Amino acid sequence: MKAAGRQVTVTADKLNGDMKRRPSYPGELRAKHVNMSTKIWVKVAMAIAYFLCVSVAAFILVIYYVFFWTPGQQFSNSTTSTEAPNPSVG
Repeated sequence: MKAAGRQVTVTADKLNGDMKRRPSYPGELRAKHVNMSTKIWVKVAMAIAYFLCVSVAAFILVIYYVFFWTPGQQFSNSTTSTEAPNPSVG
């Protein structure tokens, strides 16, 4: 049914599919396409955020191991004992 006062004309461009026009979708399908494109950008943003977090953590570890860590230092539970370990006890 046509709305009153509205004229619909069909031209050859509309029949053949004008490439300049965007496809028209019903409301639900259009919302689905909008949500899908939004979900893609959210996934890309989350992947970039994850990569940056992992990279920053790795960079902090590199700084720690290059400037602060000494390879021969070990920590024990008894820090008050100053005795040398007895090699004969085993």
